[in-house]
Amino acid sequence: MRAAQDLANVRRRLVQQGQLEAHTLFECPSCSERQLGRRRCADCQRFCRALGLAAMCSVCGEPVLLTDLFDLEVLPA
Repeated sequence: MRAAQDLANVRRRLVQQGQLEAHTLFECPSCSERQLGRRRCADCQRFCRALGLAAMCSVCGEPVLLTDLFDLEVLPA
C-alpha cells in the first residue's frame, strides 16, 4: 500500500511541475509502438493512449511502467 501512495505522490508532483506527460508511457492504437513522453505516434500520426507513469530501464534502454517495476495493481481513480 505504501508504494501505491508513493506513486500517487510522484504523480501529483509531476502534475504540479507540468512534467506529467514527459514521464507518461503512451501506446499507439494502430501499431502498438510505445513511446515515453510522446502523445502522437511518429509513424502512424495517430494519438496514443496513456498507459501510466514510466521510466527508462537502465539495462535495456526501453521504457518500463512504474506499476510493473513495483508490481502494483492499478486502481481506478
